[in-house]
Amino acid sequence: MSSEENSLKKSEEAFWRELMVQYWYFVVIFGVVIIGAIIGFLLIIDSYVKTSTIGGQGTWTFNQFSMGTLLEFIIFLVLQILVFDIIPVLIIIGILVGILWYGVFSPEVKEELKSRSKEDDEDKKRFGKGSEGGGAFGFFMFIGVCIYVWFDGNWLTEFGDLSVRYFVDAWIAVFLWALLIGAIFIIIGMAWFINKYKE
Repeated sequence: MSSEENSLKKSEEAFWRELMVQYWYFVVIFGVVIIGAIIGFLLIIDSYVKTSTIGGQGTWTFNQFSMGTLLEFIIFLVLQILVFDIIPVLIIIGILVGILWYGVFSPEVKEELKSRSKEDDEDKKRFGKGSEGGGAFGFFMFIGVCIYVWFDGNWLTEFGDLSVRYFVDAWIAVFLWALLIGAIFIIIGMAWFINKYKE
């Protein structure tokens, strides 16, 4: 049974590898769209904190927020991210997927994707959805911000003496460092992938 699972796993890896190599230009386009979405996400947060009257353009401290102003601050931030970043990116990805599906993929590739999608759905029903990655990412971001604050010399500083802008800058800095480390691993993985495929 284990040998069959290994062969299926290899065939799965081979299928996606060949698909990515064959349509590498779409992989690059998707990568550019994702990078643009991340940059837009960071710029929207930075701009909102700087310009929002709720929070005094980032000068308020936590003790100046009430439950009402905090909820209002979060709601308007989420709406801006949705309207100016997430929805446009989803539209672009939808258009790209439509071009791939209706104009680029051959009927054989479509059938293969459909059959593999059904197998994936059956595996999800059998084994569950798996672990949640968002919680782990949030935890590591929290640890990163704590490290940033400690190195910045504000570990014992009261929240009332630090503005919201300070914590936003700390979060963005940690997020950029995480992206940089992730990008290094992705580049190493891509180099390994290309060398293995050439062999």
